[in-house]
Amino acid sequence: MILKRKSDKTNRSYKVSEVIKKAVSRVLVRNELPLDRPFKFPINVIKVEMNSDLKIAYIYVVCHEEIEKKEIINRLNLCKKYLSKEVTNYIDLKYFPKLVFRNDKSIYGFSRIEQILNSEKVQDDIKKTDL
Repeated sequence: MILKRKSDKTNRSYKVSEVIKKAVSRVLVRNELPLDRPFKFPINVIKVEMNSDLKIAYIYVVCHEEIEKKEIINRLNLCKKYLSKEVTNYIDLKYFPKLVFRNDKSIYGFSRIEQILNSEKVQDDIKKTDL
């Protein structure tokens, strides 16, 4: 099944995404997921995007452990039913959206920018402009 997203964003979709972000974050911070190998550190929710009919919530997460990116998503998908049940306790919506977990790639872009700024060439240019 292919999940397509439309680019139509409304105030309602932004409000619902923020409510879901807070609720999912609250559940993930507790770090009480029913897993064989639990996470050592809580998972951070970076952003939540809703599709146009508010039936699917794309949740972008980051983990601070040294785990493969696919492994994080696989573990979260194993306890998706538990997460949905816990999140519905915090929010009151007519239809609860399907949760789709994804890795947030913006954090990796920031680390790449930091590497470039700390490179020797950039540092040499900074020293030349200071003179």
